[in-house]
Amino acid sequence: MKPYTAAVIGVGKAGGGGKKGGGHAIGYLHGGAFRDNPRTTLAMAADINAENLECFRQKFEVPRGFADYREMLREAKPEIVSICTYVGLHRQMVEDCARAGVKGIFLEKPIVASPADLVAVDEVVRQTGVKIVVAHIRRYFPAFLRLRELYQNGTVGQPMLCAAGIQDWDLSEWGSHWLDMFRHFHNDQPVKWVFGQMRVRQLRGYGHAMEDHGCAYFEFEGGGKGFVDGGRGMAGPWTMTLVGTEGTLRLQHEHLVVIETARGRSVEDYAKDQVKCYERAWCQIVSDLIHWIEGGPVPLVGWPSMRLSAELNLAAYLSAIKGDRVDLPLSGDDLKLNEWPVEILARRR
Repeated sequence: MKPYTAAVIGVGKAGGGGKKGGGHAIGYLHGGAFRDNPRTTLAMAADINAENLECFRQKFEVPRGFADYREMLREAKPEIVSICTYVGLHRQMVEDCARAGVKGIFLEKPIVASPADLVAVDEVVRQTGVKIVVAHIRRYFPAFLRLRELYQNGTVGQPMLCAAGIQDWDLSEWGSHWLDMFRHFHNDQPVKWVFGQMRVRQLRGYGHAMEDHGCAYFEFEGGGKGFVDGGRGMAGPWTMTLVGTEGTLRLQHEHLVVIETARGRSVEDYAKDQVKCYERAWCQIVSDLIHWIEGGPVPLVGWPSMRLSAELNLAAYLSAIKGDRVDLPLSGDDLKLNEWPVEILARRR
């Protein structure tokens, strides 16, 4: 079985920060995935911060380090690359990796910074055949998989609404996870339209303007709807609520599933499974990417689906800019916007 040389671009801060705005250690999760996967060798890394790069290399015993990722692509020629930088850098890095012959890219979220970036990545995928997976790892978590099963098998009747509030975060750096999960709960049906509204003041992080408070409301072709409040939590301890015509499903702390129907109330706890799953999920995505490179099926987090999660995310911002509903898929002038949409909203304040 062929081994693949792997690299991480943007290793992050040793120990991480964990606060909104940046300075996390997400590259370490990617590094661990490559270290633990028997099909990959973490052979190199790139970061503009020499101290962060050296800490990462020591942690994972990485032979080669580069200040310039382009130099790494030219000289070391990795076959699989994780891109763990801020979203504004993603498009160029994806294009550079693909055109340098990289076979697979493990991309962090948010995925792209603008509709024009989405179009550009689509084109480079078409031209080069590069395989891209995205770090929406909750598609692999047992509690989320169980929620999807219950929501779709009639346990709570016909799916009506998925709703969640995110305390003190936004619709992209964190909210993108929930937008993607709501797509997953609806079997990745196409989204028909999106209404978005944003409160933007002076908040900045991750290299771009951020909304202080934002909401996205959208409908799937099958009739179900989604609502994500980026900035305020919902009442009670619930992470998210899924409503059907005959009951509700609630998720708490990403592992506790509560089922409420006319037949009664039951609770399923996946805490023990999730601890193991979180560690395994990163490595599993790498395995799925390799299988895809070698002719296997598109992974759960493969580009064909993930680009639609990115489109939904961007459409919520476009709706706020226009003060109108945005229909999907995006078309016409909407696809020409070549700027992080929140920057436009920030200039209006």
